[in-house]
Amino acid sequence: MGDSNTTTSIADYLAQLLKDKKQLAAFPSVFLHVERLLDEEINKVRSSLFQINGGQKEPLSLPEPVGPTVTLSDKVYVPVKDHPEFNFVGRILGPRGMTAKQLEQETGCKIMVRGKGSMRDKKKEEQNRGKPNWEHLNEDLHVLISVEDSENRAKMKIQRALEEIRKLLVPSADGEDELKKRQLMELAIINGTYRDSSREVPRLLTPGMTLPSPLRTATPLGGHPLIMPTRIPVPTTTALLNGTSAGMPPPLIAAGDAPAGLMYAPYAAAEYANYAALSSPLLTEYPPDATGGLFAR
Repeated sequence: MGDSNTTTSIADYLAQLLKDKKQLAAFPSVFLHVERLLDEEINKVRSSLFQINGGQKEPLSLPEPVGPTVTLSDKVYVPVKDHPEFNFVGRILGPRGMTAKQLEQETGCKIMVRGKGSMRDKKKEEQNRGKPNWEHLNEDLHVLISVEDSENRAKMKIQRALEEIRKLLVPSADGEDELKKRQLMELAIINGTYRDSSREVPRLLTPGMTLPSPLRTATPLGGHPLIMPTRIPVPTTTALLNGTSAGMPPPLIAAGDAPAGLMYAPYAAAEYANYAALSSPLLTEYPPDATGGLFAR
């Protein structure tokens, strides 16, 4: 139970951070340090809540840089031909691209999905194929990893990224994909719909549950029951506007015309007067005019 409460608290905190980031987007390039600190806190909280490939990973230990800065890149091809129905792109990117962002944070590399099927809009992908800067659409689906650093450090970062990406490209059976469960949880947090199932209130009656007291026993302000006795009629609008019991509607069946066996209870003026006192306070603020209208001209 304690782990569940901790997870819920972290999830709620992450949802608040993401909400702050969304509101901060209304002021681009204004609060630069706030944006940086907020991104760092989001990455920190996500790392404690989600582990991409399971288990706590040790941070990458890098040596001191040696030599000039270089740019290294590598590709990992996605096995879409072996598993055509599996959503590799969604698994790598995650909700709002946050799984890929976490990988970038952990490895220090830039991670991009490229090649055929890398774009969500297939129509746009076909339109861009063959255009300058879109040459990668002619290649098979792959993950492009790039990094800028000294050569000794860049090689270590690339190697770590390759290992993590290859783990993501191993499909899991339905119901056993822990990463997918965490991604769905994160998506619910982003959308503000996350609920901890262990803390939900039961919706169905169980043998040990009791219903609350019926409404007719509740008494609102003024001392009048919420459900009035059935023998008191519902007043007409004219009666309420006049503020008297004179406009009380007559019974549908007069006492003398009642057939045999039909019980008739005459209305008491005192009871009706008590009911008329429940009229809307608007009637006291805006009294009717002489013509019976609600607002005097």
